[in-house]
Amino acid sequence: MIRKLPGFELADPAQVPMVTGVLMAAAMGMDTVAWRDQFGTIPPKEALAHNFVLWLLADLFDSLVEQPGATDLLMRETFNSMAAELG
Repeated sequence: MIRKLPGFELADPAQVPMVTGVLMAAAMGMDTVAWRDQFGTIPPKEALAHNFVLWLLADLFDSLVEQPGATDLLMRETFNSMAAELG
């Protein structure tokens, strides 16, 4: 999946190592926010790369469950239930 990232026109290839590090931290069960925060402020180019990775992960999930839009539906249901709990 991470190999697809340089294919995005706006993705800065220099950001791939940090994005890969965040994914590895997640795979190892680490707190990804704490892991990333140790390196300082996230520059806009890196933030954009993280957004592309989220899109790729959503696409992967949708493909695995063979249901386009499954991630979107899951997120909507999650946020709707959270809103209902908050009243």
